[in-house]
Amino acid sequence: MSKWGRTIEQGLLAGLIGFGTIAGVFAIVDLVSGRSPFYTAAVLGNALFYGVQDPSFVTVSIGAVLGYSMVHLVVFLVFGMAAAALATLADRGLQLWFVALFFFIFISFHLYAAAQAVAAPMREALPGALVWGAGVAASLVMAAYLIRVHPRMRAMQPW
Repeated sequence: MSKWGRTIEQGLLAGLIGFGTIAGVFAIVDLVSGRSPFYTAAVLGNALFYGVQDPSFVTVSIGAVLGYSMVHLVVFLVFGMAAAALATLADRGLQLWFVALFFFIFISFHLYAAAQAVAAPMREALPGALVWGAGVAASLVMAAYLIRVHPRMRAMQPW
């Protein structure tokens, strides 16, 4: 398989891992809170697609949950591809490791800021700490996967 084929494969897998991590964190928090495991996806789907701004009007519906989940999956697949490309770049030398790390953090911050903007009207139902915590967990799991599949990156870790 070519270098770009491996990068695409790693990017898709990293995106799936990130998506699964966030979905899992949201589902666990929802279950522990005594709600449907799809509640957070429904909140975000209702806000994104139907303009719902009051949590009391949120209904857990297949349309809102699947719609939001598909958007979320596509965003994470793109994010995973960008992260995999940065990991491939970082394999070339220690100085590029820092550049890749900077861009990974930069992209992560902007993606989670966008999620916060979508969820702003729903702060009561969806605390910012939950969105940020799930996002950080997903970023760390994706980074761990990419470092694992890029042995040169492990050897060059700056810490």
